[in-house]
Amino acid sequence: MALTATFDPVLSRVRLAATVLDDGVTALFERSPNTHQWTTVRGGGEVTVTGADTAAVDDYEFAPGVVNYYRVTCGSDTFTASVTPDQTGVWFKSLTRPFLNREVAVVSHSDIVRPARNGIFPVIGRSYPVAITDVRLAGSWDMTIKAETPGDADVLDLVFASGDPLFVQVPATGVLSTVPGGYVVVGDVVRRRYGTVSQRRWFDLPLTLVAAPGPGVYGVPATWETIVAEFGTWTAVLAEVGTWADLADYISSPSVVVVP
Repeated sequence: MALTATFDPVLSRVRLAATVLDDGVTALFERSPNTHQWTTVRGGGEVTVTGADTAAVDDYEFAPGVVNYYRVTCGSDTFTASVTPDQTGVWFKSLTRPFLNREVAVVSHSDIVRPARNGIFPVIGRSYPVAITDVRLAGSWDMTIKAETPGDADVLDLVFASGDPLFVQVPATGVLSTVPGGYVVVGDVVRRRYGTVSQRRWFDLPLTLVAAPGPGVYGVPATWETIVAEFGTWTAVLAEVGTWADLADYISSPSVVVVP
């Protein structure tokens, strides 16, 4: 059995593939920063081994710019691999619709605010009020990103139209490493431009940190639903892709998130 790990810059993912496994069982894929602490790859908890004795999963939550160690366990067998993902930009990633993943150009971001959850109550006969407190809420901040053309801006519009929580992934080093990241929900989006003939578009995004979705929440670059929405007929599908393997690797268009 062998495990391979390769970085795909198109959707910013590490592609994991294990071969010569026992057909009909399941494989466990895990990631580690140091080969001591292991985390199950999202969607990699119970990957069914196919008739070709293979199992595969994509990891979108790797640590950019450093060595990521991976292992696959199937029965009594365990194999390992490693890769250093060459991601130097800031990415917005949808965990349920990875075909929406996009590198974004960050213009600026505000200070991070952590709202308080407390109450201060004056009590009759006492000089000092009584405080009732709780843990602070998660951080929130405003981020401005830009698109060079209206077409690029339309694609970003579709990313936000999904309404999904997003994973803001930042590089490990450089100026962009200081951009706040994590799992966020985007509030009311403002799309604007400067000047009547300007091609660039700016997006003002209010972001709030949220808990990471559970490990059972994951997606694939294309589903039967997105294939039907995008092509409509098998004739159109066959004109675009020639084999089942090509169809499995097909990346859906962001436009399929639009509900008429």
